[in-house]
Parts: sequence; C-alpha cells; structure tokens
Amino acid sequence: MITLENICKIYDRNCVEALRNVSLAVADGDYLSVTGASGSGKSTLMHILGLLDAPTSGRYLLDGQDVSALTSDERAALRGQAIGFIFQSFRLLQDLSALENVALPLAFQGVPERERLARARRLLDAVGLADRAPHRPRELSGGQQQRVAIARALAAGPRVLLADEPTAGLDPAACRDTLALFDRLHADGHTIILITHDPAAAARAARRVTIHAGQLKEEPH
Repeated sequence: MITLENICKIYDRNCVEALRNVSLAVADGDYLSVTGASGSGKSTLMHILGLLDAPTSGRYLLDGQDVSALTSDERAALRGQAIGFIFQSFRLLQDLSALENVALPLAFQGVPERERLARARRLLDAVGLADRAPHRPRELSGGQQQRVAIARALAAGPRVLLADEPTAGLDPAACRDTLALFDRLHADGHTIILITHDPAAAARAARRVTIHAGQLKEEPH
C-alpha cells in the first residue's frame, strides 16, 4: 500500500539532510512502529508519510500513485481521504462534544448530519465510550480523550492510521488501554504506523524499524 523509494529530505535553510535514501514498504494490514532519538528524522518521516510535507527526492507511492510531486492542495485532498491522524495532544475541539468531534471529519466530506452522527456513535461504542458521547473533552480523562481521537481518526475510513506518540503523557493504565485498542484495530485489519519513543509501545507492533541520522533499519521481532 505504501512504498518509499530512496526518499531524501533536505532543509535548504540550514542544509540539514533529515532523511537519507529511505526505502520502506508497508502492506495493507501492517502494524509498523518507528522509533528513534530526537533529531533522528522520525518527525520528518511522519510528515512525509502523512502527506504533510514532500520529499526533496525519491518516490512515495500510495496505492500505486506517485504522490511525491503533488502540490500542497493535492496532498491535502488526498490526506483527508487516506490518512487518519492520532496525536499526542489529542487535538480535540474543546467546544464540541465527543460525538461531535468524532463526526467532524465527515462534515468536511459532505456526509449528511444524521449519517455522520450515527457513524460517530458506532465508533465511540467501538472504543468503549458510548456513554461519554455528550461530554466535552475537558470532562474526559486523558485516556478517554485519546480514544475519542482514535475514533475520530477512523471516521472517514482512512487507508492508514498514523499515530504520533499516542501514549506519551498518559498514565500507565490509559497507556495499556490505548495500546490494547491498537492491537484490536490491527486484528480487525487496519493498517497502523506508530511513531514512538517508547520501546514497550514499539514492541507491540508486528514490525519495528528504527531511524538514526535519517536512515532506517528494520529490527527483528
């Protein structure tokens, strides 16, 4: 589903080569973790995988389409369809209920209100938060907010879930619940790429790669 071929990323302002000849294949249904120290190129790789940035050179194929040279507007349109993002900081809208937060991506796709709210309810039920649907983020624990964020990431039926440090800042119980939810999503056939500094979280993935000085290495499981 995802193929990176000799991806390089150079930031012209200071001539930093953040990624060097990175090649990676992610199949439909894979669960991949990416670990690396601060400054290793982990965030740059996430931005390219998530269509938030473009490589300086190399090819990025998504379902066979070369997306490396798309314009920013073209990347944004494809990103909304193909990538479900899960962030460390949740990024929930504080004035919306959990239900409304989950339904929001569907509003941008023009899905009628009744249908998008029904789908959002099903997703909240799937992450164990059906009873918290009317509550706003400030009324939820950190672990509950992360589960709402995961439900929102699933709302538009993305091809891949891209999780950026999703367990950072969570207490141990919420961390275990979040990782158990990823396990279930993977078992259900979802494709997951987990960016993390936590070795224990990375070990849950079916495949593990590390990044150092802009280069990838696949680790044995």
